[in-house]
Amino acid sequence: MRKLVLLWCLASSSSHPVEEIIGTWSSPPHNVPSKGVPDGPLIGNGRLGGVLGWHSESEHPSVDLHLGHNGFFAAPSGGASSCGYSAGGRKALAGLTLEFPGLAGAQMMAQQLAANGTALIMLKVGSARALTLSAFIHATEDVLVVELHGGLSTEVLVTLWTFSGCHGPPRPPVSPSTRVAQGGAPVSKTTGATSDRLPSQVLAGEKELRVARGNGWPFQATYFPVRWFGLSATLGGDPGSSSFTDVEAMGRCGPELFLRGPCAKGTWRPKEGDGWLAVRLGRWPLMEKPQFSSLMPLAELRATHWASWTNFWERSFICIHDSAVTMFHWYMSQYLLRISSWHGPAPGLFGPFVVDDEVVWSGDITLNYNAEAVYYNAGAANHLEAFEPYFQAILDFIPAARRMAAELYPNCPDSLAFPAHLLPEGVQVPGVGRGDLGQKQMGLFAAVPFILYWRYTGSLAFAERALPFLNGVARFWECNLVAGEDAYLHDAEDCAEEICLPDGDVQPDPTVVLSLLPGFFQTLAEMTELLDPERARHGDAGAPASASALQQLARRVAPYATEEVDGAQVVADFYGGESAHGRELRLHAGGSVAWGGLFAAFPLGTVHRRSRKEEIELVHRSLVRFFKQWPGGKQGNSFPHAFAAAARVGWFDGLLEVWESYLTNTSDPKCRLYSNGMVLGCGGTGLENVGGAAFASEMLLSTAGGVLEVVPFRSSRRPSTPSRPSACARRGRCW
Repeated sequence: MRKLVLLWCLASSSSHPVEEIIGTWSSPPHNVPSKGVPDGPLIGNGRLGGVLGWHSESEHPSVDLHLGHNGFFAAPSGGASSCGYSAGGRKALAGLTLEFPGLAGAQMMAQQLAANGTALIMLKVGSARALTLSAFIHATEDVLVVELHGGLSTEVLVTLWTFSGCHGPPRPPVSPSTRVAQGGAPVSKTTGATSDRLPSQVLAGEKELRVARGNGWPFQATYFPVRWFGLSATLGGDPGSSSFTDVEAMGRCGPELFLRGPCAKGTWRPKEGDGWLAVRLGRWPLMEKPQFSSLMPLAELRATHWASWTNFWERSFICIHDSAVTMFHWYMSQYLLRISSWHGPAPGLFGPFVVDDEVVWSGDITLNYNAEAVYYNAGAANHLEAFEPYFQAILDFIPAARRMAAELYPNCPDSLAFPAHLLPEGVQVPGVGRGDLGQKQMGLFAAVPFILYWRYTGSLAFAERALPFLNGVARFWECNLVAGEDAYLHDAEDCAEEICLPDGDVQPDPTVVLSLLPGFFQTLAEMTELLDPERARHGDAGAPASASALQQLARRVAPYATEEVDGAQVVADFYGGESAHGRELRLHAGGSVAWGGLFAAFPLGTVHRRSRKEEIELVHRSLVRFFKQWPGGKQGNSFPHAFAAAARVGWFDGLLEVWESYLTNTSDPKCRLYSNGMVLGCGGTGLENVGGAAFASEMLLSTAGGVLEVVPFRSSRRPSTPSRPSACARRGRCW
């Protein structure tokens, strides 16, 4: 067994470990654009996100920056005729394309710098000097900044485009392209409110290129906040190079870009090859005029952006000198957390990196583990702000959850029932309730980040805010748990994490539910006792349960179902899960999933290093069984659970090697780590796998002499601030 060496990062070191965390590309990414997880460089500020792709083999080398936003989604609508809009869900927003006609045949390389949230692309022709493009989305302002450096004089063709979302022309067609006369007034175009696409409009002028896309139609405005999401591109720098020339407003962005709608084009001639361009995001109601904030000077944009990232990386750090890929994943996971969930609407399955209108699973907030797993390591890494978008999405959904409970569980007043899939701002997606295969754990799983946040903060203000949600979920389970002859409380009719058939078969006592209920009830008891001591002692008629009653519920939750597999007693996925009939009930797995033992230890679980020896050994045997059933841990939904669960109970037999093999895998199309830090899980999703960073945290805490530091950095260890965006690496490590 390999011995892992964990050391303190040297206090005398002048650099922060994150400065060594750089994603690199020597060829264009394969999955940009994509209906799933993109594999190109990622930038963002926690709500506005960008994905970079490029084309080096064409006559005009080009760079595409696909822009998305956590708040850009369509509500379900029966009035939309095509493109999947009737189901609603996350949609692609717009993008920026920069073409370099004077650099034909250029070699292109790219980097993603976790230290300061910047992406770099170098274009080099032969032995000539290189042109470096740097791009960052400001850490707190909704502004994309693109800079060119290198002194290579070349013109740049700039296209700011909206997304169309469908193949073929829209109905009715948009107006033809129109050129702007030199010195003439800007020209605008729109698809119109009756188009079969989401509404879009463009404006092209010498001082500004602008596009906007609506997230709905006027008829939806009575029940859904329909807005324009607009992007305004302007040039900075020398007055002589701060205007676009050859400006054109296009009704459709050319047949070769068949998924792009109206666009604005212009030519940029940066002085001596150096210059900068800013793209601001604005949002305004559909029937009102465009609104964009003022633009800070470039020096101020740089300084405030870097200061915000420096503050972020001061929160925590780890050093695992024996495993570079684990270091890379841990730091890139914190980076992805920061650029995906930090103020504003909550991210979905792919964060703000949605670059197609038909993204898989609608890119929604999926509550049967995906949405919650994003935050598994946020508390340990001291990034508590990341929770806020998620909290707000859940609290906004309470009215809909109350209606759903009244419809599906009329005998359970004051309860809340959550579907598997939802969107921000309380928006419900189709197919809820029994369409979720009868899974009951949605509200319970939705509470996991609330519980983790409480454990890390003990904030009474937070507890007061969370209580309406937690009390409603508690009431739901008070109604649905059944006392058995063994005096324990059982979940008698349920579906264990999508592995049941939708024909009425039931899977009693799913381990995932039994693993979450004790911690849930105990957390609610703690909050109740601290916020309302009088009710905590006695309770009130018709009011939520007292603290003592909640503690009693926590103690009475049934133990995990166990069964014998290959001569060993292991945790079952649900009661009867290993019987012949139980195996037949799996809809997706085609057999046993074998993941019950994972939930018994993580993310809440009831088994840990301080548990009784027989409980720990039971989970150890269950982990052995899981990794035998799924070699390399390559089961669709288990990456953020399996490794962290094993570390929590001290099961390290070859674990680090298996973990590293998963991340460095290149033989499978899935189950692998991308250069941007995203782990494309075996199930096809990605953002939740940033929660897999909990493995490193659990491993450090479970290892004698391990180090997990969550205090501010010493001043000598701060991430360095580059003098300019292209000076990204100390000691010339960039290229």
